[in-house]
Amino acid sequence: MPATLNLQMQGHTLAFRDAEVHLTNQATGATMTRRPFLDGSLVVRDIDPGVWQLKVTHPNLTLPIDNRPIRIFDQRPPTLIPVPVPADLFRDSPIRDIPDADLGPVQTLATSARDRAAPLGAKASGEVIRASDWNGLVGTVTDLANAVLQLASLVSPRGHDHPEIAEKIAEVQGNLRRFAESFGHSLLELRREIEAGTLHQRLTDVLTKGQAGTVLKDRLNGRVLDLHRSLQGDTVLFSQQLSSAGSDIITGVHELATQQSDGGAAFLADPQVKQVLAMAGTYFEAGTQTRQESELQTYRKSTVNGGPKLGAVFAIPPAV
Repeated sequence: MPATLNLQMQGHTLAFRDAEVHLTNQATGATMTRRPFLDGSLVVRDIDPGVWQLKVTHPNLTLPIDNRPIRIFDQRPPTLIPVPVPADLFRDSPIRDIPDADLGPVQTLATSARDRAAPLGAKASGEVIRASDWNGLVGTVTDLANAVLQLASLVSPRGHDHPEIAEKIAEVQGNLRRFAESFGHSLLELRREIEAGTLHQRLTDVLTKGQAGTVLKDRLNGRVLDLHRSLQGDTVLFSQQLSSAGSDIITGVHELATQQSDGGAAFLADPQVKQVLAMAGTYFEAGTQTRQESELQTYRKSTVNGGPKLGAVFAIPPAV
Protein backbone atom coordinates (compact mmCIF):
# COMPACT_ATOMS: atom_id res chain seq x y z
CA MET A 1 0.00 0.00 0.00
CA PRO A 2 1.45 3.43 -0.92
CA ALA A 3 2.38 5.45 2.16
CA THR A 4 2.65 9.14 2.97
CA LEU A 5 5.67 11.05 4.24
CA ASN A 6 5.16 14.18 6.31
CA LEU A 7 8.47 16.03 6.71
CA GLN A 8 8.68 19.08 8.97
CA MET A 9 11.76 21.33 9.18
CA GLN A 10 12.29 22.98 12.57
CA GLY A 11 14.61 25.71 13.83
CA HIS A 12 16.12 28.38 11.55
CA THR A 13 13.02 29.41 9.57
CA LEU A 14 14.96 31.59 7.11
CA ALA A 15 16.52 28.45 5.64
CA PHE A 16 13.20 26.82 4.75
CA ARG A 17 12.66 28.80 1.56
CA ASP A 18 15.71 27.56 -0.36
CA ALA A 19 16.08 24.09 1.14
CA GLU A 20 15.81 20.98 -1.04
CA VAL A 21 14.80 17.52 0.14
CA HIS A 22 16.36 14.57 -1.70
CA LEU A 23 14.94 11.08 -1.16
CA THR A 24 16.57 7.87 -2.40
CA ASN A 25 14.97 4.45 -2.00
CA GLN A 26 17.72 2.18 -0.72
CA ALA A 27 15.99 -0.91 -2.11
CA THR A 28 15.09 0.24 -5.63
CA GLY A 29 17.39 3.24 -6.10
CA ALA A 30 14.45 5.47 -7.02
CA THR A 31 15.09 9.14 -6.30
CA MET A 32 12.96 12.23 -5.95
CA THR A 33 13.60 15.85 -5.07
CA ARG A 34 11.08 18.13 -3.40
CA ARG A 35 11.07 21.60 -1.91
CA PRO A 36 9.26 22.35 1.34
CA PHE A 37 6.78 25.17 1.83
CA LEU A 38 7.78 28.40 3.56
CA ASP A 39 6.76 26.94 6.91
CA GLY A 40 9.16 24.02 6.40
CA SER A 41 6.46 21.40 5.79
CA LEU A 42 6.56 18.85 3.00
CA VAL A 43 4.00 16.13 2.28
CA VAL A 44 4.92 13.35 -0.15
CA ARG A 45 2.02 11.01 -0.93
CA ASP A 46 1.96 7.66 -2.72
CA ILE A 47 5.53 6.87 -1.72
CA ASP A 48 6.75 3.30 -1.38
CA PRO A 49 7.22 2.22 2.23
CA GLY A 50 10.67 1.11 3.33
CA VAL A 51 14.06 2.61 4.03
CA TRP A 52 14.93 5.84 2.24
CA GLN A 53 18.04 7.99 2.38
CA LEU A 54 17.08 11.54 3.35
CA LYS A 55 19.35 14.44 2.42
CA VAL A 56 18.37 18.08 3.00
CA THR A 57 20.57 20.64 1.25
CA HIS A 58 20.78 24.43 1.06
CA PRO A 59 22.60 26.52 -1.59
CA ASN A 60 24.46 28.53 1.07
CA LEU A 61 25.99 25.44 2.69
CA THR A 62 28.65 23.07 1.41
CA LEU A 63 27.45 20.23 3.64
CA PRO A 64 23.85 18.96 3.93
CA ILE A 65 21.60 20.19 6.72
CA ASP A 66 20.57 16.57 7.32
CA ASN A 67 21.74 13.31 5.78
CA ARG A 68 20.45 10.05 7.26
CA PRO A 69 18.36 6.95 6.48
CA ILE A 70 14.69 7.07 7.44
CA ARG A 71 11.96 4.42 7.47
CA ILE A 72 8.57 5.12 5.93
CA PHE A 73 6.01 2.81 7.48
CA ASP A 74 3.32 0.93 5.59
CA GLN A 75 0.35 2.61 7.25
CA ARG A 76 -2.43 5.03 6.47
CA PRO A 77 -1.33 7.85 8.86
CA PRO A 78 1.65 9.78 7.46
CA THR A 79 5.13 8.99 8.74
CA LEU A 80 6.31 12.15 10.49
CA ILE A 81 10.02 12.99 10.08
CA PRO A 82 11.30 16.11 11.89
CA VAL A 83 14.39 17.83 10.46
CA PRO A 84 16.17 20.18 12.90
CA VAL A 85 17.87 23.18 11.27
CA PRO A 86 20.38 24.77 13.71
CA ALA A 87 20.87 28.51 13.23
CA ASP A 88 24.63 28.08 13.81
CA LEU A 89 24.94 26.44 10.39
CA PHE A 90 24.12 29.75 8.73
CA ARG A 91 26.35 32.00 10.84
CA ASP A 92 28.96 33.82 8.72
CA SER A 93 27.54 32.18 5.60
CA PRO A 94 27.13 34.09 2.31
CA ILE A 95 24.03 36.20 1.78
CA ARG A 96 21.25 33.88 0.81
CA ASP A 97 19.80 34.28 -2.65
CA ILE A 98 16.03 34.82 -2.50
CA PRO A 99 14.26 34.15 -5.81
CA ASP A 100 11.35 36.36 -6.81
CA ALA A 101 8.84 33.54 -6.37
CA ASP A 102 9.64 29.84 -6.35
CA LEU A 103 6.42 28.14 -7.45
CA GLY A 104 8.03 24.71 -7.74
CA PRO A 105 6.53 23.24 -4.55
CA VAL A 106 3.09 24.59 -5.43
CA GLN A 107 3.25 23.21 -8.95
CA THR A 108 4.42 19.81 -7.71
CA LEU A 109 1.62 19.56 -5.17
CA ALA A 110 -1.03 20.77 -7.60
CA THR A 111 0.13 18.27 -10.24
CA SER A 112 0.04 15.45 -7.71
CA ALA A 113 -3.47 16.47 -6.61
CA ARG A 114 -4.66 16.52 -10.23
CA ASP A 115 -3.23 13.08 -10.97
CA ARG A 116 -4.78 11.55 -7.85
CA ALA A 117 -8.17 13.18 -8.49
CA ALA A 118 -8.42 12.04 -12.11
CA PRO A 119 -9.32 8.36 -11.40
CA LEU A 120 -12.04 9.46 -8.97
CA GLY A 121 -13.94 11.28 -11.70
CA ALA A 122 -14.90 8.14 -13.67
CA LYS A 123 -17.71 7.05 -11.35
CA ALA A 124 -21.00 5.97 -12.90
CA SER A 125 -24.41 6.88 -11.54
CA GLY A 126 -25.27 4.80 -8.49
CA GLU A 127 -21.75 3.38 -8.13
CA VAL A 128 -20.52 2.86 -4.59
CA ILE A 129 -17.90 5.26 -3.31
CA ARG A 130 -15.35 3.24 -1.35
CA ALA A 131 -13.59 4.52 1.77
CA SER A 132 -10.28 4.60 -0.09
CA ASP A 133 -11.85 6.78 -2.80
CA TRP A 134 -13.23 9.19 -0.21
CA ASN A 135 -9.92 9.33 1.69
CA GLY A 136 -8.09 9.98 -1.55
CA LEU A 137 -10.48 12.80 -2.42
CA VAL A 138 -10.07 14.38 1.02
CA GLY A 139 -6.27 14.19 0.74
CA THR A 140 -6.41 15.72 -2.74
CA VAL A 141 -8.59 18.64 -1.64
CA THR A 142 -6.36 19.20 1.41
CA ASP A 143 -3.22 19.31 -0.73
CA LEU A 144 -4.89 21.66 -3.21
CA ALA A 145 -5.95 23.99 -0.39
CA ASN A 146 -2.39 24.04 0.99
CA ALA A 147 -1.08 24.80 -2.48
CA VAL A 148 -3.45 27.74 -2.85
CA LEU A 149 -2.43 29.11 0.56
CA GLN A 150 1.26 28.89 -0.30
CA LEU A 151 0.62 30.43 -3.71
CA ALA A 152 -1.11 33.40 -2.08
CA SER A 153 1.91 34.05 0.16
CA LEU A 154 4.39 33.67 -2.69
CA VAL A 155 2.77 36.07 -5.14
CA SER A 156 1.51 38.63 -2.59
CA PRO A 157 3.33 42.01 -2.66
CA ARG A 158 6.42 41.96 -0.47
CA GLY A 159 7.50 45.58 -0.86
CA HIS A 160 11.08 46.52 -1.71
CA ASP A 161 12.83 45.32 1.41
CA HIS A 162 15.59 42.73 1.18
CA PRO A 163 15.42 40.64 4.35
CA GLU A 164 18.38 38.50 3.32
CA ILE A 165 20.61 41.59 3.12
CA ALA A 166 19.19 43.11 6.29
CA GLU A 167 19.82 39.97 8.33
CA LYS A 168 23.35 39.63 6.94
CA ILE A 169 24.13 43.27 7.76
CA ALA A 170 22.84 42.68 11.28
CA GLU A 171 25.06 39.61 11.55
CA VAL A 172 28.11 41.50 10.29
CA GLN A 173 27.38 44.36 12.66
CA GLY A 174 27.24 41.92 15.55
CA ASN A 175 30.55 40.37 14.54
CA LEU A 176 32.18 43.78 14.17
CA ARG A 177 30.79 44.94 17.50
CA ARG A 178 32.11 41.87 19.32
CA PHE A 179 35.49 42.23 17.61
CA ALA A 180 35.66 45.95 18.40
CA GLU A 181 34.84 45.34 22.05
CA SER A 182 37.41 42.57 22.35
CA PHE A 183 40.07 44.55 20.48
CA GLY A 184 39.26 47.69 22.49
CA HIS A 185 39.67 45.88 25.81
CA SER A 186 42.95 44.34 24.66
CA LEU A 187 44.29 47.67 23.43
CA LEU A 188 43.26 49.40 26.64
CA GLU A 189 44.95 46.78 28.82
CA LEU A 190 48.09 47.03 26.68
CA ARG A 191 48.22 50.81 27.00
CA ARG A 192 47.66 50.57 30.74
CA GLU A 193 50.49 48.08 31.07
CA ILE A 194 52.79 50.31 29.02
CA GLU A 195 51.88 53.40 31.06
CA ALA A 196 52.29 51.65 34.43
CA GLY A 197 55.53 49.95 33.38
CA THR A 198 57.05 53.15 32.00
CA LEU A 199 55.96 55.11 35.05
CA HIS A 200 57.50 52.52 37.38
CA GLN A 201 60.81 52.49 35.50
CA ARG A 202 61.13 56.28 35.33
CA LEU A 203 59.97 56.77 38.92
CA THR A 204 62.55 54.24 40.14
CA ASP A 205 65.32 56.17 38.36
CA VAL A 206 64.12 59.45 39.84
CA LEU A 207 63.91 58.08 43.37
CA THR A 208 67.39 56.61 43.05
CA LYS A 209 68.78 59.86 41.66
CA GLY A 210 67.23 61.85 44.51
CA GLN A 211 68.38 59.32 47.12
CA ALA A 212 64.84 58.86 48.43
CA GLY A 213 64.29 57.14 51.73
CA THR A 214 62.64 53.75 52.19
CA VAL A 215 59.32 55.20 53.36
CA LEU A 216 58.93 57.43 50.30
CA LYS A 217 60.03 54.67 47.93
CA ASP A 218 57.57 52.18 49.39
CA ARG A 219 54.73 54.70 49.27
CA LEU A 220 55.19 55.73 45.63
CA ASN A 221 56.09 52.28 44.36
CA GLY A 222 53.03 50.95 46.15
CA ARG A 223 50.82 53.32 44.17
CA VAL A 224 52.31 52.06 40.91
CA LEU A 225 51.91 48.46 42.09
CA ASP A 226 48.20 49.14 42.67
CA LEU A 227 47.94 50.19 39.03
CA HIS A 228 49.45 46.88 37.88
CA ARG A 229 46.89 45.03 39.95
CA SER A 230 44.01 46.93 38.34
CA LEU A 231 45.00 46.56 34.68
CA GLN A 232 41.81 44.64 33.87
CA GLY A 233 39.48 46.83 35.89
CA ASP A 234 36.88 49.16 34.41
CA THR A 235 37.74 52.65 33.22
CA VAL A 236 36.24 54.45 36.22
CA LEU A 237 38.22 52.43 38.77
CA PHE A 238 41.54 52.48 36.93
CA SER A 239 41.44 56.16 35.94
CA GLN A 240 40.55 57.09 39.51
CA GLN A 241 43.55 55.18 40.83
CA LEU A 242 45.74 56.64 38.10
CA SER A 243 44.72 60.21 38.94
CA SER A 244 45.31 59.60 42.65
CA ALA A 245 48.70 58.05 41.93
CA GLY A 246 49.65 61.06 39.78
CA SER A 247 48.81 63.42 42.61
CA ASP A 248 50.81 61.39 45.12
CA ILE A 249 53.81 61.15 42.78
CA ILE A 250 53.85 64.92 42.23
CA THR A 251 53.77 65.50 45.98
CA GLY A 252 56.46 62.89 46.63
CA VAL A 253 58.84 64.20 43.96
CA HIS A 254 58.55 67.74 45.32
CA GLU A 255 59.17 66.44 48.84
CA LEU A 256 62.30 64.75 47.51
CA ALA A 257 63.38 68.01 45.85
CA THR A 258 63.25 69.93 49.14
CA GLN A 259 65.67 67.40 50.61
CA GLN A 260 68.38 68.23 48.08
CA SER A 261 71.37 70.34 49.09
CA ASP A 262 70.64 73.14 46.60
CA GLY A 263 66.95 73.32 47.40
CA GLY A 264 66.02 71.04 44.51
CA ALA A 265 66.52 73.41 41.58
CA ALA A 266 68.93 71.13 39.74
CA PHE A 267 66.92 68.06 40.67
CA LEU A 268 63.66 69.46 39.25
CA ALA A 269 65.49 70.59 36.10
CA ASP A 270 66.67 67.06 35.39
CA PRO A 271 65.03 65.66 32.17
CA GLN A 272 64.02 62.39 33.87
CA VAL A 273 62.35 64.24 36.71
CA LYS A 274 60.53 66.47 34.24
CA GLN A 275 59.22 63.40 32.38
CA VAL A 276 57.88 61.81 35.56
CA LEU A 277 56.22 65.06 36.65
CA ALA A 278 54.72 65.56 33.18
CA MET A 279 53.24 62.05 33.16
CA ALA A 280 51.93 62.36 36.72
CA GLY A 281 50.48 65.80 35.95
CA THR A 282 48.63 64.46 32.91
CA TYR A 283 47.09 61.65 34.99
CA PHE A 284 46.09 64.03 37.76
CA GLU A 285 44.51 66.58 35.43
CA ALA A 286 42.56 63.90 33.53
CA GLY A 287 40.79 62.87 36.73
CA THR A 288 38.25 60.04 36.75
CA GLN A 289 37.18 58.95 33.26
CA THR A 290 33.92 57.19 32.40
CA ARG A 291 34.62 56.21 28.78
CA GLN A 292 37.39 54.08 27.36
CA GLU A 293 38.12 56.47 24.50
CA SER A 294 38.67 59.28 27.01
CA GLU A 295 41.10 57.11 28.94
CA LEU A 296 43.04 56.33 25.75
CA GLN A 297 43.16 60.05 25.00
CA THR A 298 44.79 60.58 28.40
CA TYR A 299 47.60 58.19 27.45
CA ARG A 300 48.13 60.03 24.17
CA LYS A 301 48.53 63.28 26.11
CA SER A 302 50.97 61.65 28.53
CA THR A 303 53.08 60.57 25.55
CA VAL A 304 53.08 64.12 24.20
CA ASN A 305 53.94 65.63 27.60
CA GLY A 306 56.22 62.94 29.00
CA GLY A 307 57.85 61.56 25.87
CA PRO A 308 57.50 58.23 24.01
CA LYS A 309 57.07 55.10 26.11
CA LEU A 310 58.61 52.48 23.83
CA GLY A 311 61.60 54.42 22.57
CA ALA A 312 64.09 52.24 24.44
CA VAL A 313 62.46 49.05 23.25
CA PHE A 314 62.16 49.92 19.56
CA ALA A 315 65.15 52.22 19.25
CA ILE A 316 66.95 51.91 15.91
CA PRO A 317 70.61 51.01 16.49
CA PRO A 318 73.12 53.43 15.04
CA ALA A 319 74.78 52.51 11.78
CA VAL A 320 78.20 50.89 12.17
